[in-house]
Amino acid sequence: MRPLLKWAGGKSRLVPQILGLFPKKFSRYVEPFIGGGAVFLSLEKETSYLIADSNSDLIGLYEVVKSAPEKLMKALDRMPAKYSEKYYYELRSQDPVSDIQRAARLVFLNKTGFNGLYRENARGEFNVSFGKRVKCPELYDRENLLAVSRHLQKADIVCEDFLEVLNRCGKGDLVYCDPPYVPVSQTACFESYTRDRFGADRHRELSSAASDAVKRGATVLISNSTAAIHFYPGWTIETVQASRAINCHGDKRGSVDEIIAVLSPRIDLRSPRKNSIQRVTQSR
Repeated sequence: MRPLLKWAGGKSRLVPQILGLFPKKFSRYVEPFIGGGAVFLSLEKETSYLIADSNSDLIGLYEVVKSAPEKLMKALDRMPAKYSEKYYYELRSQDPVSDIQRAARLVFLNKTGFNGLYRENARGEFNVSFGKRVKCPELYDRENLLAVSRHLQKADIVCEDFLEVLNRCGKGDLVYCDPPYVPVSQTACFESYTRDRFGADRHRELSSAASDAVKRGATVLISNSTAAIHFYPGWTIETVQASRAINCHGDKRGSVDEIIAVLSPRIDLRSPRKNSIQRVTQSR
């Protein structure tokens, strides 16, 4: 299964490395920042799932894909014939009441907007510019969308802040967090995709809430930029190379180092494991 949207920081190319860090056994998989859902969609275990995000439009899309995939595809099928810059901005300015139309709007704007970005202004309005493609790109793949719908039948889907989600995590849970990244420089151009900026205080809250979940018996993995390493003292830090396709400067897209912070109550994180990831263990 492939993600339905192009999402900043998507993990499709890192999935094998991330899965290599997962424990073999867990009773529930939890992802508080679902985004494009590449990691969630790669899991085939017969277990329960909890996926969440604070972005109500994104969560609304997953709920529609779960409950009404055929209706969503019919709504999307009507859009390519209207494809134009004028239609894009008209749709962008709308606030659909129907769950189906709202989900279709998100997919269309994501596929036809500039570089597949999702970004909101201070008023919470989607404000990405038109992508100026010659023709409308494919909005969905039928078999993939139906496969995602079947996978979502096993998942609870909630629109909540990550703190609410983590506070309910405990024994047997495997939690993977992919929050907005700490900028690696003063000029980094993408910190958060919603109006609620994800600053240092939020990263500290994430680290603290995740540590508390581990004390209750959960295993937690958190992806971030290398600039976030100081938020995770005492965690095992895995360094991975990620290929980034979304950047406001085209010449800066490519491979970059990222980290995955890992903390678990059940395994000795200091013991060597067979994978190609560089390990750097911090001291407390």
